[in-house]
Amino acid sequence: MLSREFLVERGYCCGHGCKMCPYIPKHQKGNENMTRKYKSQIGTIPKIVNDFQPKTDNQKLFFQKISDFNNQLILCHGIAGTGKTYVSIYKALQDVLRRGTGYDKIIIINPTVDVGNEDKLGYLPGALQQKIQQYNESTFTILNKIIGKSRANKMIQDDTIEIGVLNFLRGVNLENCYVILDEAQNVSPMQIKTIMTRISQNCKMIIQGDMSQCDKYKTNGVTNYEKSGFYDVWFRLKNVQGVEHMAFNREDCIRHPLVKRILKTYEDEHEITL
Repeated sequence: MLSREFLVERGYCCGHGCKMCPYIPKHQKGNENMTRKYKSQIGTIPKIVNDFQPKTDNQKLFFQKISDFNNQLILCHGIAGTGKTYVSIYKALQDVLRRGTGYDKIIIINPTVDVGNEDKLGYLPGALQQKIQQYNESTFTILNKIIGKSRANKMIQDDTIEIGVLNFLRGVNLENCYVILDEAQNVSPMQIKTIMTRISQNCKMIIQGDMSQCDKYKTNGVTNYEKSGFYDVWFRLKNVQGVEHMAFNREDCIRHPLVKRILKTYEDEHEITL
């Protein structure tokens, strides 16, 4: 469970025992299954604050590929600002909140790697929950935009949304859930193999990242993205049934036009061929 202070600071909880507060004693809340409760409240169409309206053709295509029942694993490469994380989290929420899909929870994982540095999780102060919080700020921002702070808070507290840790997945069976591994360019080949081989019954997994922003694998300050597990698996699973690939390009960037021009200068210097 994430700390009360963390939730209050970000507006997910008032901290004073209101009806929306996850710290109300369980006997005051009732014992009904919370996932079932969400679904009964919204019927067959999820009550989502902001509906998804694709801003590019590739966003629409990515959404369709996730929606395809035959795709159990989707690999998505996209540069900064293409909306890949928003689209994947939106679709996962849609299916978890909708009746009859069989998906009960979402597990979202971000590697604990600093910009330009190696994994330093063990050196950060605090317990494990506090250590991983800073690596998931973008996740909380997206959840807030899509379903609102109150609902995001509820779903996190009852583990319908779980912020996972890559280091502790060995031996776990991932079933009846969506799994989103973000920033996968910072994952080793062994780590990405471990998470993929956790797939069990009714599990849909999305592995996404931007190979041009690989922080973990650098030699003399130059990114060696070919050592990344994401790069390895992109080609290794090219012709595997049940695996789908999706690649965004610079034209799909929906941030400020300046970002596109900045990205172009880096592409010219370090072109990545997929």
